[in-house]
Amino acid sequence: MKTLLRGKKRLLMAVLFAGVTVGLLLIGAITVKSSSNSVLLSVNGQETSSEEFRWHLNLNRALVADYFKQTYGAEYSDEFWTTPYSGETPLQKLVDEAKAQILRKQIEQQQAEQVEVASNISFEEFLNGMDTENARRIKAAANNEVVYGPIHLETQAYYSYYMSNLENAIMDAMIDNGMIVLSEEVLKTEYERNKVTKFTLPGEIDLEWATLSYGPESEYKDKQDAMERIKLLKVAVANGAGFREKAKELGVSLGEARITNASRRTAALDNPLILQTAEQLSSGQTSGIIEENEAVHLLHCTSVGEDTYQPFERVKDHLTLQLAQEAFRSTIERKLNEAVIKWNNSIAMSLAYKETH
Repeated sequence: MKTLLRGKKRLLMAVLFAGVTVGLLLIGAITVKSSSNSVLLSVNGQETSSEEFRWHLNLNRALVADYFKQTYGAEYSDEFWTTPYSGETPLQKLVDEAKAQILRKQIEQQQAEQVEVASNISFEEFLNGMDTENARRIKAAANNEVVYGPIHLETQAYYSYYMSNLENAIMDAMIDNGMIVLSEEVLKTEYERNKVTKFTLPGEIDLEWATLSYGPESEYKDKQDAMERIKLLKVAVANGAGFREKAKELGVSLGEARITNASRRTAALDNPLILQTAEQLSSGQTSGIIEENEAVHLLHCTSVGEDTYQPFERVKDHLTLQLAQEAFRSTIERKLNEAVIKWNNSIAMSLAYKETH
């Protein structure tokens, strides 16, 4: 148990928590009980314990600290959590993040109970689930079985894992019991509406590709020498010279390439700048000089094929998942808006202060 706040810290807290009684500012003055006056948070009658709230405070602590460092350049210190930054205070943001997280988790847990994919939605059961999952992973790894992700899930990783599994289970149940209906007609309508923006397959791109490598093992030891040589090619082509003929005359290595939908993924990994530049060229157009993979490059586009569309049957499963997720999230948002919520910010701030000091 920490000692009572003194001096400047007491004054700072008094200013920060204006309207909160002196007793609430004293460490240890708050004990969360089940009486109506000391309920920290309840959602449709489901109360959040101080233990659960503290768990979510610690889950978000590093994220909030990083937010203030990235946004305001704030450095961590004894006064960090109670220092205002352009109207934002780390301690209040930490409380708000924990509250929002718990609200959504409890609404989704209640929905899981409603569609009968969960029978115990207590915090204790949530923690037991984390222990059980980690024990399962350790045993599976010891038996040389496949384990997706780390062998031991830390709190942040387990929370993401838990919420993802919960949402998928709820969504599947809502589809099975008819709460989410996705007919063939609905899917085809969505496909036609998004065909151009989401399901376009770019046409094939044919290129002449001039390259000069530089470095200790190359003909051009210095990058600048390679750059000067390929600039000669670029200027000559701009003045009407043939790309292939001039490259040969200047001794510039020249190849041909075809970018297809099948080869785009490999190109994006091996030569992302080349791919990005090629996709912006029109037939007959020459690119600017590109530096990538210890070489300088110049592209000349010889043809661009017409765009096509992915067929409906190929994207049907993707559309089904997308629309199911949208329907699920819409249901959760509606239930959040309709929920009966009781919230005591004073208790929350006092608990958060104790957790961060």
